Amino acid sequence: MTDPVEMIVDKLGAKGDGIAYHNGKSLYVPFALAGETILVEPSGERGELKQVVIPSLDRIEPVCSLFQTCGGCSMQHLAPEPYTAWKRDMVVDALASRGLDGTSIGPMITTKVGGRRRAVLSARLMGRRLLFGYHEVKSNRIVDVDKCPLLVPALSNLLPKLAGFLPLFMNKKDEVRVTLLATESGVDVGLEGVKDLYGGPDYLKAVEAAETLDLARLSANGEVLLERRPPLLPMGAAQVSPPPGAFVQADESAEIAMAQRVMDAVGDAKRVIDLFCGSGTFALRLAKKAQVWALEGDEAAVKALERGWRFGTNLKGIKMERRDLFRRPVLAAEMKKFGALVFDPPRIGSKAQAEEIAKSAVPVVVAVSCNPGTLARDLRILVDGGYKLESVTPVDQFLFSPHVECIAVLRK
Repeated sequence: MTDPVEMIVDKLGAKGDGIAYHNGKSLYVPFALAGETILVEPSGERGELKQVVIPSLDRIEPVCSLFQTCGGCSMQHLAPEPYTAWKRDMVVDALASRGLDGTSIGPMITTKVGGRRRAVLSARLMGRRLLFGYHEVKSNRIVDVDKCPLLVPALSNLLPKLAGFLPLFMNKKDEVRVTLLATESGVDVGLEGVKDLYGGPDYLKAVEAAETLDLARLSANGEVLLERRPPLLPMGAAQVSPPPGAFVQADESAEIAMAQRVMDAVGDAKRVIDLFCGSGTFALRLAKKAQVWALEGDEAAVKALERGWRFGTNLKGIKMERRDLFRRPVLAAEMKKFGALVFDPPRIGSKAQAEEIAKSAVPVVVAVSCNPGTLARDLRILVDGGYKLESVTPVDQFLFSPHVECIAVLRK
């Protein structure tokens, strides 16, 4: 064990660690802020914060008592204004790394504590004890979480009640993934890594658990055990019941703000392509005023989109296609006669698809991304193909984390 060393933090890193210099090398110290004098126990490139000797004026009290133990958050100790500036700087730096510095970056779209409607937690049995919550910082160990101030009340209040039933579904050694989604018709619970309950003696107990907890739906390993009410999310003039465990925007207020910016950018375009459309976050809103070609690789998501559109109100046509856009991107020749294009790929971005868009003559492109680095790469491809990057708007959907989303608008 190394004796603690006093040092001054130089700056914040992209993951929220304070960066100090020790023996001529960068040392990454979680929960330390720029300008602070700290005592650190070095271990390779990382250091464990032992004491804040002189705190930063930007240091504040965290909103959760589990902060620095639970790994769900990393930035609750930073005041709102510098926190927002730190996230915005991540976008600025990512764009600059691809030669896109000078881009107009709009004000951050912010969210509030207690607004997160989707959460993914973990559970494991340790003997007779259940651990249910988030992983510890830099560890596979699970921290028990019986409430979370970031979640909407319907989810936070459910945590201790759900913990009482989870052992019913679990094997002794396997870690279980628990996806919670608060919907208009109740909470949707999706479990992954649990034992097969169909036909077994515990199936009726699982049904009883869903009844007792008043769940809208309970799923295990992607299969619906019980749907008491379809879990419904509003998407413009439609309602969607997403597949079990499916990706949806984590905060409803962020989704609404992002969708409005997409709609504003698309403008009066009569025909729009929506790539990586999921269950219809943007497609169903766009269909209020345009004909939409919506493409997505996940079959269950496409089916959810189709049901939402079918029962929507005064929506125009949506041509839906299941297509692996990584293996078979939409070609530039297929984009003729479309007035706008929206694409929202996973974190890895969509290099091959961006290359096809760059060859096209689509006048408006809206890129949505949860990774500034891969977004900047794809934007560089589009700019090199003749598009002008008009604006980038950052979105803080995942509070107190290093994650930041962006909406970029390009025109040709």
